[in-house]
Amino acid sequence: MTKDKTTDQKENRMETLGLSEEGLSRRNFLKGMAVGAAGIAVTSAIPGYTVFADVEAPLANGVSRAEFIGKVSNYFAWPHPTQYNDIWKAPLKQFKDVKTADRYGKQIETAYEESVTSGIGNGYFDPNAQLARQDAAVMMVKAFHLPLTTKTGFFKDEASISSYARASVNTLAALGYLTINSDQLFQPKRALTVDEMEVLFSKITGTMVAPVQALPKANSVAPRRYVKLYCPTPGAAIHYTTDGSEPTADSEVYTVETKGHIMEMIGTRGGGPDEPVPTDRVVTYKAVAFKDGMAASPVQTFVWNLHRPLMDDFQVLQMEKKTSVSPAIFRICNDSESVRPLAWYIEGPTSGIVFDALQTPADKKNLKTFVDGFATKPYILIIGHEHGDHDAQAMNFMNAGVDVYLSERGWASTSSTSGPFKPIFSTPESQAKVKNVDEGMKFDLGGGIVFEVVALPGHANGNVAIHDKKNGLLFASDFYGCTRAGSADNVGVAGMPPDLLLSFVQQSYSKYTKEGGKSDKLFTGHDESPLSDNNLKLYEAALQQVVDKGEGGCRPSLRGGTDAPGARTTMIGDMWKDGTNWCAIKLTGVMGDNAEFLSSTTDLKVRPYMADAANVGLNYNFGGHVKYSVLSNIEFAGGELVGKTVEYAAPGAPFTWAGKEIAVKNALQNRFNPWAYDYTVKVPKANTSITVIPTSMSTKAASITVDGKAVAYRSSNKIAVKDGQVITVKVVAPDKITTSTYTFKVAMV
Repeated sequence: MTKDKTTDQKENRMETLGLSEEGLSRRNFLKGMAVGAAGIAVTSAIPGYTVFADVEAPLANGVSRAEFIGKVSNYFAWPHPTQYNDIWKAPLKQFKDVKTADRYGKQIETAYEESVTSGIGNGYFDPNAQLARQDAAVMMVKAFHLPLTTKTGFFKDEASISSYARASVNTLAALGYLTINSDQLFQPKRALTVDEMEVLFSKITGTMVAPVQALPKANSVAPRRYVKLYCPTPGAAIHYTTDGSEPTADSEVYTVETKGHIMEMIGTRGGGPDEPVPTDRVVTYKAVAFKDGMAASPVQTFVWNLHRPLMDDFQVLQMEKKTSVSPAIFRICNDSESVRPLAWYIEGPTSGIVFDALQTPADKKNLKTFVDGFATKPYILIIGHEHGDHDAQAMNFMNAGVDVYLSERGWASTSSTSGPFKPIFSTPESQAKVKNVDEGMKFDLGGGIVFEVVALPGHANGNVAIHDKKNGLLFASDFYGCTRAGSADNVGVAGMPPDLLLSFVQQSYSKYTKEGGKSDKLFTGHDESPLSDNNLKLYEAALQQVVDKGEGGCRPSLRGGTDAPGARTTMIGDMWKDGTNWCAIKLTGVMGDNAEFLSSTTDLKVRPYMADAANVGLNYNFGGHVKYSVLSNIEFAGGELVGKTVEYAAPGAPFTWAGKEIAVKNALQNRFNPWAYDYTVKVPKANTSITVIPTSMSTKAASITVDGKAVAYRSSNKIAVKDGQVITVKVVAPDKITTSTYTFKVAMV
């Protein structure tokens, strides 16, 4: 087939009109141009252009451009930028005629990001138009990173294949991925059919291993990246190098289970602005994948450009404006801090709170002076927990006369070197000025804005949150984790078994929501935007699945570099698909080891909360999760449980503080202890009934009864009460044998 003069004219005009190669054979947008003999004039969806359809004629079974790209994107599982939380990701690339919410919108935009398609020119994609066979060839060669052949002569109508597509068509033919019919005609401008698309995909994906993919995308600059490699071909083995050499079957093997997401950063996690490291670093990975009986994948090269300024200024962004009944909220950070923690300034009508104090050493920058630039009221500093990326600036506040609060359970680690972090309160004088902050304390910012402290040990002994139940604002530092996908972040809670932690989490949530309270916005130590109440539920669900399934509810950690390979983790959701709606919690030990990561009475010095004689011999590890016959929480509407002091861990070692040797118990006051069985419930004399809401530790408990009546998990049960009455709650474990009985004596007050 010979290309006619009109076709020549149309192709010569493409460059001047700013159209891409991809659209050459199918659409030509030639404003005012005469209709050629081979062209059919149709109405264009793009203003100002006449469309010439080079696809010979629409076919009933023709594949649209959107449908084809959708299949490509879905096969490679490319996440859309809106599906993951990465503050360093490149800006979203979009076409003018495609919306993200369209049926194939996300797939088209990810293929654009992957350079598989560049559209038809002038920023358009024309998603509903049928796809020419030659354009399908171009897209497949790009998607599978196939090296172009120089061979020709596969088809008699090769001359009619547009120049930009000819090598791609010949490449697929040379590799045997295109069917060459007896007439040896390719028909480059005929619409691709559904059957042809399926055959093409089947031949390629069934013959060669797909190219290795990498996340985060290597298209932006960031201070650190946690690299995940994956291959769409099931069962393929990934081999990679990081020194620029070509990978082979002898190169290091990558699996998510053994490597996690590999940490690449400038400096160290504990490093601040004074860390003596370069500000820039180039990270290069080369990867190939193999599978028996298939051709090896093409070698992929990924290059991440890292940048972290070693001495930057603090930054502030106002997140919420102040009203007469709600506080102003400011987010504070510093890009020179290695893990980019966040601090928050909360201001009401009469006073404010700085929550957390970042990682920059106090002798390098002054956060107190910076906050004074936008604070309009006197304020205090509350340190959410004692880790060095959240308390480094504390002395600048203290030296300026600002009251500094930190839970006494975290004092020990701030008086000396803790992990990678330097001591913060290193002198008796500074230690004497630190004020203890603990459960139940309230801070009134005026206008009815009151923040109540909730103790949340686990990630750190001194972890506390502050909660404004009226406005639904919860500031929790690192306790509820971080949803940054590019950081592969989990929150470590190895200091507490997940079953006891589940109980504490449920009790805290009950506090948040009691008497109409809300927890609509969650501000963490590493999420740039507030999370939602759903994240609190995900955190609970992640712990719950460990209780319900034991080791089967766990998986290896995704955080490579700092976590041990195979570190035991519980995870809900997918960081690359679920935006901020995912959660990962690191537990004790590594997968398959003999660590007792769930509660047991093996060593009551380690688990003092299980000291009740009724618990003798209990061990929920090694398949023992089927024996959970305890409650994790119980709520009383119309009454108040008199809790117990729950020692969740052995006391900390004695340490010197403010010139005296002290020891601090790892204990919470007035809490429900799942492994203590006799309680008192205070009920106002005016109440003749209360509502009992029992929550079994395992959602798979065989039965729950209240005063002998079977009730459902977390159900509300109204009970008439009088002074001295004893309410009995009985739980039978999933094994249908192990049983626990609780008594709650009513005291009318």
